[in-house]
Amino acid sequence: MTATDFPTNTEHDVDALPHTADEDPMCYSVTIFTNRWKEIRDFYVDILDAKVLSEREGRYCEMSMGGLPICLRRSEFGEMVSYFHLYLSLKNREPVLQELRKRGIIVTTVGPYTNFRDPEGRVIKLSESKTIVP
Repeated sequence: MTATDFPTNTEHDVDALPHTADEDPMCYSVTIFTNRWKEIRDFYVDILDAKVLSEREGRYCEMSMGGLPICLRRSEFGEMVSYFHLYLSLKNREPVLQELRKRGIIVTTVGPYTNFRDPEGRVIKLSESKTIVP
């Protein structure tokens, strides 16, 4: 996974960069800081089917979600609660959407996205396939 794809028409000289392909940046974790550790952990694992890689109850949980490494951490040293939009694709969305609705989570559809929020208000956009925003 790469952190970003730069357009090929940029004006920087890639050959002049001080590293080789083996040293290219690699994303090994995106960390979500939360004040509601158990509720957020269960939301991502139980509803969205994130795979737990390792965890220390009440403190952190390393997960993989569609190949994306995510670490959930309790905000215990003054860290701010993280905010982001998470884009997921899933061919058979209906079982997930039924579970969300059963739990009282508001689900809306705008364009190709079905939108909902995790228990701390982070937006999750679910589509049937990867959607490119122009």
